[in-house]
Amino acid sequence: MVTRHSWSRRFGRGGRERAGRAGALTAALCVTAAALGISAPGAWAASKPRLYTMSEDAKKITGTSSSADAPKVAPGLFTDRIEPGEEKYYALDLDAKSDIHVTATGVPEPGSRVTYQDGLTVTLQTTDGHTCSENEADGNGNTAFPLTAYAARLMGDPDDEACRVKGPYLVHVVREEGDNSDPSSWPLELSVLKEPGLKGSIPAPRPGAEEETDDANTRPAPPSGTPEYRKGGTGFNDARAVGDGVWKDRLRAGETRYFRVPVDWGQRLYARVDLPNAANGSETGTRLLPNGFRMNVYNPARSALYSENFQTYDRDGAKFDRYSNPVRYENRFLDDDGVSGTRFAGWYYVAVTVSPDMVQPFPKGTPVTLRIGVEGHAAKGPAYNGDAKAAGFGVDDTDREMAEKGLTEAEAAHNSSLRTFGWAGVGAGAALLVVLAVWLLIARRRAAALPQPGGWPHHAPQPQQPAQPPYGGYPGANPPR
Repeated sequence: MVTRHSWSRRFGRGGRERAGRAGALTAALCVTAAALGISAPGAWAASKPRLYTMSEDAKKITGTSSSADAPKVAPGLFTDRIEPGEEKYYALDLDAKSDIHVTATGVPEPGSRVTYQDGLTVTLQTTDGHTCSENEADGNGNTAFPLTAYAARLMGDPDDEACRVKGPYLVHVVREEGDNSDPSSWPLELSVLKEPGLKGSIPAPRPGAEEETDDANTRPAPPSGTPEYRKGGTGFNDARAVGDGVWKDRLRAGETRYFRVPVDWGQRLYARVDLPNAANGSETGTRLLPNGFRMNVYNPARSALYSENFQTYDRDGAKFDRYSNPVRYENRFLDDDGVSGTRFAGWYYVAVTVSPDMVQPFPKGTPVTLRIGVEGHAAKGPAYNGDAKAAGFGVDDTDREMAEKGLTEAEAAHNSSLRTFGWAGVGAGAALLVVLAVWLLIARRRAAALPQPGGWPHHAPQPQQPAQPPYGGYPGANPPR
């Protein structure tokens, strides 16, 4: 065992300091690597697909099969579990001013069988059973990936007066069960966002906005250049921020990764995913994979803009892209989901999934390239009667900085804490320097006031030196015998 004293004998004080500096440097490098999403060498092959990460701030609740004793939810995040064929109720109190956005995300185990018969349905309804909004997310590709369904109460909806009143409402979540599919329970995440109302009247939809669909859009030139590594997150909560540019990642077979992009009012999001051709030596299975990969885009309320299927991969490479219409408040009342989904500014999410079959052409993980373009200049947003940015809707310079640096929400919060601690440290350091300077000044003045050696006055008697003891000993010592 190496004790403190044996360490000193072996390395000395300088060795301890060098070892301490080396340990600090190693820790700093580990923190930096974690922040950049860099894995240690050799960690890749041994790892399974990463699971969806729930928010640490999410509250655990248990929905009920009866609406009579449904647990209450409010703006925030909640977690639960749901069995095949099970339905759950949650209670929600609404005012008569705000828009409410509710999203349910069911998370099957990566690699499990999920078919088109599997699904998740979320309904926002009144307590007497009147449906305000309903949406279903279906499985496809025989591949497990997070299924996200969305419902909303919009105060400006002229066709649904029953859902614009203040009072109790219900969130109803149902897991549809497929034949011979995953029999296990799924983790369930419930997101509730409260969007402030507007000051004044709600603008009418722009003429021609319904024609600005993805199919009708002329694609911009995709961003080019050397891709930069960005490790995507496992879900909405730890999605990696990216902005304009070309980004690369490597996904394990059966894995889904999330990226997020700040898109402001009036801007459009272009997202394209590229998969390379497979090496000749990887010809270990069928050449054509009908369920190769999937990409989808979600708005700040986690609502999918499109109903996407898996795309074919044939070993010669593949690509898939989407181009949204401009983000406008008034889009929310249009019929097309891809158009109405771009109803607010904020973080838009791009989720990429590779099927388990992709292990054939890419046994060490599928390389993907993500090309992101935010088109158009930011416009002035609507006049909210409240802080929409704090509620999750809007873009500011901090968001753009996060996208430039490629941070997750947790990393951005950590960096903010470090900056606060750093400025506090600077203040404390400055105060310490002032104290040291005052102490040094006082010490110098006291030293100057003392008589200096050889400066005794001539008329003063010189101090008597004590007699030296004999034999070089100390006073009172006995002489050697």
